[in-house]
Amino acid sequence: MKTTALEILSEPLSLLLLLAALTLAVLAPAFHYHQFGEATRMARDAGFSALFTCGSALAVFGTIRAFRREVESGTWEMALAHPISRRGFFLAKTAGAFVASLVFSVVVFGTELTIVWGAAVGGRLAVQTGDLARIFGPALAAGLAVILLPLVVAAALNRFARFRFVLTAFALALAFSVVFGGVSLALMPQALVRYLPVAVLIVCLMSVLLSAAAAFAVRVKANAAASAVGLVFAALLPAVGNYYLSNALAKGGVVPWPYVGLAALAALPAVAAFLLLGGVFSDGKDGD
Repeated sequence: MKTTALEILSEPLSLLLLLAALTLAVLAPAFHYHQFGEATRMARDAGFSALFTCGSALAVFGTIRAFRREVESGTWEMALAHPISRRGFFLAKTAGAFVASLVFSVVVFGTELTIVWGAAVGGRLAVQTGDLARIFGPALAAGLAVILLPLVVAAALNRFARFRFVLTAFALALAFSVVFGGVSLALMPQALVRYLPVAVLIVCLMSVLLSAAAAFAVRVKANAAASAVGLVFAALLPAVGNYYLSNALAKGGVVPWPYVGLAALAALPAVAAFLLLGGVFSDGKDGD
């Protein structure tokens, strides 16, 4: 599990997806914030859009690459020479992929909270001064720091201490995001009640796609597995609106936790079905 999580977080593609998500979450509100009436609308929507699109991409492609690398290199069969069942190995790798996706989600969500706080402060300042609404400067600087500082520090550590660049950048982005997000929560504690339920719902949807990616990647090659997950997502489209509820936060709205619990329970059978399917594929795997 640990090896799979670190493997996914060490992928250059994973870092590119993280940078894309953070750039969208930070810069989209900064450039277009003044066009919207509600103080935090653009910051909120940009952050959740980044989490949903880039997080889902990482969950699917990171999982597929992790599984196919094991299968195609022969290390899958080598690992199973140890006293571990095929299904246990499959479940452990799937859990590692989920951990990597969770780390990604925490980084994006923590940064989103920072920008939302900056949008709220900027909205209040705009009312007081009559100027255009802008993201509060320190919050915008913190968001840019989450994007840029990990790259600079990771490059230096890679050059002088041989640290793994991508993994180090991920770890630093996580640390910066948690610190800045924590400060934003301390200054705006109601954000946890309002925004966390929406993020949890998105993670539930990502978990379904991740488990599907794991199941198909055991049996078929990467392109076919990605296509199969695409068909799963198409089948889920009628239900996606129940898990992407950013608009429910408009005008002070909230998503009640009982709803989140019911939605998670509704997603659980799909996750369990794909895990069961992956276990069956693992038992029948012949190393091709």
